[in-house]
Amino acid sequence: MTKKISKYFSSIDMFVKFQYGLRRRILECYYILFQKRIVRKLNKYSNTAVSTEEFINKLSFILKIPGNFYIDDVEKSIILKEAEKISNGVYNILGSGDLVINNIEWHSDFKTGFRWAQGTFYRKYIQESIETLSDVKIPRELSRCHHLLKLGLAYKLTKNEKYARICVDQIQNWIDENPLMYSINWGCTMDVAIRAVNWIWAVGLIIGSEILDNKSTEKIKSSLYQHGWFIYRNPEKRQFNNHNHYLADLAGQIHLGLVFDDLEEPQKWLEEGKRELLHEIRLQILPSGMSYERSTNYNRLVLELILIPILLLKNNGHEIPLDIWYRLEKMFEFIMYSLKTDGTSPIIGDQDNGRLLPFGTEDLNDFRYLMSLGALLFNRSDFKACGDGFNVYCSIFGGLEAFEKWSKISEMEVNLKSRAFADSGIYILRNRDNYLLFNSTGKGLYPELGSGTHTHSDLFSFELFTHGKSFLVDPGSYVYAANADLRVLFRSTKMHNTVTVDGESQNNIIKEVLWNFSRDAIPEVLKWESDTNHDIVTAIHNGYTRLPKPVLHERTIIFDKINEKWTIKDIISGTGLHTVEWFFHFDTGIDFDIKDNIVETSCEDSKNIILVFEQNPGLILRKEKSFVSKSYGLKEDGYVLVALIKATVPVGLIIEIMKSDKL
Repeated sequence: MTKKISKYFSSIDMFVKFQYGLRRRILECYYILFQKRIVRKLNKYSNTAVSTEEFINKLSFILKIPGNFYIDDVEKSIILKEAEKISNGVYNILGSGDLVINNIEWHSDFKTGFRWAQGTFYRKYIQESIETLSDVKIPRELSRCHHLLKLGLAYKLTKNEKYARICVDQIQNWIDENPLMYSINWGCTMDVAIRAVNWIWAVGLIIGSEILDNKSTEKIKSSLYQHGWFIYRNPEKRQFNNHNHYLADLAGQIHLGLVFDDLEEPQKWLEEGKRELLHEIRLQILPSGMSYERSTNYNRLVLELILIPILLLKNNGHEIPLDIWYRLEKMFEFIMYSLKTDGTSPIIGDQDNGRLLPFGTEDLNDFRYLMSLGALLFNRSDFKACGDGFNVYCSIFGGLEAFEKWSKISEMEVNLKSRAFADSGIYILRNRDNYLLFNSTGKGLYPELGSGTHTHSDLFSFELFTHGKSFLVDPGSYVYAANADLRVLFRSTKMHNTVTVDGESQNNIIKEVLWNFSRDAIPEVLKWESDTNHDIVTAIHNGYTRLPKPVLHERTIIFDKINEKWTIKDIISGTGLHTVEWFFHFDTGIDFDIKDNIVETSCEDSKNIILVFEQNPGLILRKEKSFVSKSYGLKEDGYVLVALIKATVPVGLIIEIMKSDKL
């Protein structure tokens, strides 16, 4: 029968897709027809097989949250203030600002008022639509329930029952409003998994509360079992290039497998989840320590998605291979070297504020909390020096006597040197507080993996930090489906500190395709040198060879460490008459003045930079308004410097950037 059917398909791949699609449709029909029976069966199975007492004891055992963990007074105060806001119905979700939401609407984008109908089978929803201007990330983010962690911590710190009551009431309300497989919040397995992980830890923090009675615990336990059943049957796994979604699925699967590991199917969740996680770490993490998707913020998310289940497995007697610890340590090293000297991360590629367990009080782009935890896990003095001190993550994940272990890590001053992460395309040119990140990301060493879906058309862009602040920055991402036009803009080449030719981006970006574009622009790094006096990086890309009159863009950046000066040399080679534009995006709050071929910032603290453009009769400099987005859903006004030359190629331009202390 299979042979008869297969002859109607032009390839085995088409036949496999047909079989997969047919199987999926059969399962959909089954789930729709027998949803109530499935729920009854799952509830009966989880409730009879695992008692309430056993469930609570298992949570306490696997999480191993210290009875009294150390948090300094500042962090404690901020956690309690955030918990109090939530108690008063004040939420800040993906750039919304503080909003009072007395009755949570789990199915709505409260920014636009768009609402996804309740009671619809999860595969029947249109998850994302650029026509409605709605953002499905709003209900999904709220349903990840990150805010419950602050309530759990507040209860742990104060034993005030109101925090536990709100936590339990919200989980129960979510369960009532979002039956298994029948709401928009079952539409993405990643969000299902992250929600389950946050519920597990939030409940773990309020163990001992009188609010956590038999009735509420049974309800939460049954829903968590449903979450595990769903995740196991809906993995976001691809044939070749899995990404952060699948890692999140596995993190949830491992957590739930540990919670219910006395039962037959959850044992499969655990063992298969562990095996797949180790496989994906080896595949997705580049040798230098960055996720192959090459977005700095998604890289942070990936580290959390990997690290937390690995620590949970280790703490529950599972052996973790040495090569996995090695890759994790490399991930921490990458973050250490890529951070600016104020502890914030440059924004390379997409940013959607994604986290797994945001227990802490850190600012969104401040990654120092990870360095502190890394110091504790790997006994690294340099990590400790680059961290933000002993924090809540150290307390929760650092094991017994975490603070004593922390105190024994020697203190040291760190003067990080320049570093090339060639496989990720990231080059860090630094000396003291002078920092420049050169971006040569692309398809990279593993073309079969692509570059993920979160890179931008930003080859040879750079960020510049000096004088204790960021001057030239990547403007970020802003939003995804909520505004397709701005999605295109923020991913485009002109929104990065690099060069466009004839107004084109380095790659074709299509408005209707939110998550991908061709990424045909391939970079090649021709030179990298670094010593005590200078750094040099030279690279070339072919992104503009698709033009009717093709050209190549070559860029060299020289960092003179002695004189604290950066020289940028660009060459556009090929044939024909072209309009070449250079873009320099300044951080929010930084203005500048143009006088002839010299541009100087005008910061009130007198700490400025000067850009000097080589003399060229055809050069035009202009100041334009632009945007900078440092957080998903937020954009601020900023300025961009644009340099334009219209000429027959080859066209070259040299720009020198230096520090200034003039008012």
